[in-house]
Amino acid sequence: MRRYFAKRKQFIWLPYVKSIDLSGKSVKFSYKGGELDLSFPEIHSIMFYGSVCPLEQEFLEKCSAWGIPLTIHRRNMPRGVWIVPSTTSNREDLLTKQILFRQNEKKRAYITKRLIYAKFKSMEWLIPAPTQELQGLSSVESIVGVESWHAKRYWEHFYKSLGYPKDRRRSKGNFICNVLDASSKFVSGIILRWVVYHHFSPFHGYTHTPSDYPSLIYDLMEPYRGFIDGVAFNTIKEIQENGGDESKTLPYTMENLKDFMDTEIYVAATRQTATFQELYHGLILGLRSYLLGNKRFIVPFPGKPSGGRPVKAGYKLYGRFAGKTDFWPESRDIAKTFQQKFSIRLE
Repeated sequence: MRRYFAKRKQFIWLPYVKSIDLSGKSVKFSYKGGELDLSFPEIHSIMFYGSVCPLEQEFLEKCSAWGIPLTIHRRNMPRGVWIVPSTTSNREDLLTKQILFRQNEKKRAYITKRLIYAKFKSMEWLIPAPTQELQGLSSVESIVGVESWHAKRYWEHFYKSLGYPKDRRRSKGNFICNVLDASSKFVSGIILRWVVYHHFSPFHGYTHTPSDYPSLIYDLMEPYRGFIDGVAFNTIKEIQENGGDESKTLPYTMENLKDFMDTEIYVAATRQTATFQELYHGLILGLRSYLLGNKRFIVPFPGKPSGGRPVKAGYKLYGRFAGKTDFWPESRDIAKTFQQKFSIRLE
């Protein structure tokens, strides 16, 4: 990683945790496969997979103090368990604006359309994006209808390409579903961290409206879901082609996901190079900017350098800015490398 990208906090995935030992700011996890020693300031989010030892009060208090969300998930678990640091108000009273925009059907449809448009783009590596179908739609229900139609085609191609033509995303007993579910829960922890940090309520979404689970988190997973699916897809393909052990798919996918978060990208909306994981922070910054008065909700997305007037995104990512003499050639190389990894049309 180049020096202008600071060392990021770590996304922790731990299977079958046996014990958690604390010492000041340090924590030691013993889990199936080894041990991990870290300090709380180094941790971004934690996901426990499978059975986990009793979580002591001191551990939970330290996670809350350092703003670390916890996710607990296991196979065949329809919904994960989230333990979230408390959400507080701030001087802009963002929480009130979040709920007011949620009650405004026109604004809710606009936010949904922006999220789903990006989702379609992220899935172009598998099937064409029906972005034109979204034009003229002004209700959440109509937008979600197009999304459902697209999802059916997407998962048919996904499973057929992996040699499981009869299975679908919600098929029971298929190891691919378990891998995809775990991947989603892993990403949810990353998003939760920034949602709470910026004083949003995780339980008040725009596309997913029920408030008995973190619906906003599921909203904010949508724009880049295709890329996360792609990491899982490529991992499964590699194991199949090399005659590997299918039971190792989940841990391999988790490791590949963590590595993928450090992939360098160019973001046209802010004219910056950054790492992929910064898109999730940028997405929340974009929503925050829109709720606080920016005219447009600008979803950050991998792109390529081009001319023209800069977009008034209303936020900046944590990355490298345009202006250095070597920035544009480097940005073109980064965009080209990412496009080769995912066959999508960059804008």
